[in-house]
Amino acid sequence: MLTGVSVSCFLLSYVVVLVVEASRFLFKLPGRSVVLIAMLSAGLAAHSIFVFNEMIVGVPSSAPELLSSWFQWAVIAAWGLAVACLILTIRNPDRAMGLFLIPVVLGLIGLAQLVREAPPFHPSTTVNLWRAIHGVSLLVGTMIICFGFAFGLMYLVQSHRLKSKVRSRGGLRLPTLEFLQSMNRSSLFISTVSLGLGLLSGIVLNLGRDGQIAWYSGGILFTVVLFAWSLIASLMELSSSSALGGRQSAYLAIANFFFLVVVLGLVLFSSHGIPPIPSTTVGFSQELLGQVTQGPI
Repeated sequence: MLTGVSVSCFLLSYVVVLVVEASRFLFKLPGRSVVLIAMLSAGLAAHSIFVFNEMIVGVPSSAPELLSSWFQWAVIAAWGLAVACLILTIRNPDRAMGLFLIPVVLGLIGLAQLVREAPPFHPSTTVNLWRAIHGVSLLVGTMIICFGFAFGLMYLVQSHRLKSKVRSRGGLRLPTLEFLQSMNRSSLFISTVSLGLGLLSGIVLNLGRDGQIAWYSGGILFTVVLFAWSLIASLMELSSSSALGGRQSAYLAIANFFFLVVVLGLVLFSSHGIPPIPSTTVGFSQELLGQVTQGPI
């Protein structure tokens, strides 16, 4: 497999896609959809190779390390959104959905770079069914929330353009409000289910590893809060007869994203998933420190 692929390879492709999408505001470009699909495909190819090299090549088969660090988690989340962007661009080449999705992809790549040196998750839980369910569920929930954020923004922009009777400038076209509303609603419901499954598997994982659940630890507490908010947002969407209509779905999807950003920031500053320092090591360090401070006998 290719080993010279770095983050900058697919990052540059996605930046080019964003620039081409943004050029819709300025001028019409013949063959724009072809350029977008080609650059997205190139970026995804490099991205896929990078993910393969990062998580499979050189890793012992007895100890696979899928989603074993925040860096991998963010890179795969960006990859998933990029795949969705490519599919939507192929199916709707004249719609500027990449203008809203690619910035989120770039944001996740930036997050990955920020946490690249962060310690990996607890090694004893790397090869574990519940560990896999926990990581994948939260990853899917995060991707869906980011997806909903992009479509929520699209809905508000398109709604404003239609109400203001703004003509499409430079070929800037967005999906219909009905499609965008359905995507926002789906993102709310699917993310709630994914977060709930991630929370449940995390509880089982903690019980199996520690024999207890530290409800007030940062990672667990923040995950519970995020799931609770997502559940409330979904129930509001189901039971509401608000005159806001599709705008309510958009507002809830956007609020879901900002809530995720806050919770994710708090989790990153907590010790969630990071292996604790063994007590024997602590004891040895304290003993060594005592000998140093006392000096030779």
